[in-house]
Amino acid sequence: MCVECGTALNVSSSPVADQERAFIRRRIAEGRSKAEIKAALVGEYGPRVLAVPEGGGFDVAAWLVPGALCLAALLGVGVAALHWRRRPAAAPGADADDPGDLDPDDARRLDADLAAYDR
Repeated sequence: MCVECGTALNVSSSPVADQERAFIRRRIAEGRSKAEIKAALVGEYGPRVLAVPEGGGFDVAAWLVPGALCLAALLGVGVAALHWRRRPAAAPGADADDPGDLDPDDARRLDADLAAYDR
């Protein structure tokens, strides 16, 4: 990252970004490894140059909160699925074929409609 403007080094056009790129090119020409170049960059420009979260405070929350929200959403979907799949319990002593609290006229019409359907 460009330590002056805070943008990615490959798109920054600031003079400091030019200095950082030249610094990296010199280290590559010297045959340094990627880890050595990163360490040299941090030594020259400070830890902001790598744009890596420091691992404390808000940075930890930025990693943990989305994960916790995903777990909570999965748990909620699981509980809802179990609730939707569960059949309502029948009243004690109730028969599945019993029309229940139907009005006698409605019960007669239902029986007639079912009989007509069975023909």
